[in-house]
Amino acid sequence: MISCISAPSIVATQLEQLGARPGHNILESGAATGYNAALLGRLVAPGFHVWTVDVDPDLVDNAATHLAASRSSNVTVLLADGAAGLPEHGPYDRIQFTVGAGDVPPGVLEQLAPGGRLVIPMRIRGSISRSFAFERDGDTWKTVSCEMATFVPLRKGVCDDVYTLIPHNGEGDVRLETFSEQEVDREAMRTILDTPSRTVYTGVKFRQGSPWQWVYLWLACVLPNGLSRMPGQRPGFTPHFGWGSMAALDADSLAYLTVREGQDDAGRFWEIGIIGHGTDAADLTDQVASAITE
Repeated sequence: MISCISAPSIVATQLEQLGARPGHNILESGAATGYNAALLGRLVAPGFHVWTVDVDPDLVDNAATHLAASRSSNVTVLLADGAAGLPEHGPYDRIQFTVGAGDVPPGVLEQLAPGGRLVIPMRIRGSISRSFAFERDGDTWKTVSCEMATFVPLRKGVCDDVYTLIPHNGEGDVRLETFSEQEVDREAMRTILDTPSRTVYTGVKFRQGSPWQWVYLWLACVLPNGLSRMPGQRPGFTPHFGWGSMAALDADSLAYLTVREGQDDAGRFWEIGIIGHGTDAADLTDQVASAITE
């Protein structure tokens, strides 16, 4: 198993959400390289402890090696399913998930100490996810922070968030990310880009540096199947970014985001468009365009 380390900005964002400080007992789910656990160890020192767990023995061994090399003496890495927590060493002032979850794992909230906080990345709909920070508010839990983030999902345990990457047949390496709750003909998606297309432009303009995350979040909430990542390149595929695009799905049809560049008195801009394929391409592109312009 190969582990990846999160981008520095994501590491910093989650640590800020967590608010770890000296005196905290901390549980981290998702050991990865051990880097985040080492940072947590510095934040809670001296005298307090960080427990980090993973289901992969190789990752646990590698993280332990890295933590020993960094002299993180107040960090322990264990082989365990982080979705189940680690009740024998709780309660915890802070619990941090550095892996994505389909929901808040049952039993984890009960392992938080009074005044504790849980930080966990969860998928909203389709491929759109956020890192949430939860605190107790009487008999309920409230969100105190919500930040853009995408993580490798939990596996081999409860609250796994299983997805399928559907490769498009033929030239190129375009893939479509789908989840179990999405109503889509996965076989039809393998050749969807070979069907006739329909393009609609919305009149909505983006300037250099304008954030797309709010468009993604809005579409994920209002479209019946949410929004899915569609990475890759192939002839005739014109996504809105170099890495690929985001797509709306409807049974055997698909509509992905594109842009066209222009210039006006305010300077350079990129106008959002939608390219649809499949049986209901016309209806789907109109639906996405309408949602963007609302």
